[in-house]
Amino acid sequence: MVVITLTLTTVAAAIGAVGGIIAIGSTTVDKIKGFLPDKEADKKEVKYLRFNDKRPKGGFRLILVNEKTGWNKAVRIYLNPKSDDYKEIKAGDSTGKPCKKNMHLKYDSTRVDFPKDVEYIRLCLMKPGALGVYSTVNEIRVYKDTQSKLDGKTLVIYWDNDDSKYFDKHENLVSPADIL
Repeated sequence: MVVITLTLTTVAAAIGAVGGIIAIGSTTVDKIKGFLPDKEADKKEVKYLRFNDKRPKGGFRLILVNEKTGWNKAVRIYLNPKSDDYKEIKAGDSTGKPCKKNMHLKYDSTRVDFPKDVEYIRLCLMKPGALGVYSTVNEIRVYKDTQSKLDGKTLVIYWDNDDSKYFDKHENLVSPADIL
């Protein structure tokens, strides 16, 4: 309990100094809750759809979609679970490309080729927290025996901006043809 209190105080002091926030006691804690990771709540902001759009075999296309006014979000792709090397896609207020048929959205995409001789690949869903430091919200593992579910397809990750619930509406789940 003491460690958590010290952490909150440290973060609050840093945010107060940078953002010009003047607050005392629990008011400071209330103001910074949004800056601290809440993985369970963050997971609810993410939706996934798989499209059978006949992409080349041996991998899949990965698309991250975010609201253009949303905090930047990222997906880090680790092709080897024993390595720290990754490639990354990002979309949000200061990164990504505008969606073709919905100007409220931004996206980024990449092709993910299935590597040989590894047990699985990792897709780490990340968002910025306190002072812009990215943290992992969720990790998706694509094991060799489940690669066929994505092989030659497109996986679209839709990520709401802080409880906006924009992607709860079916009509807002744009297809790859409407994105690119």
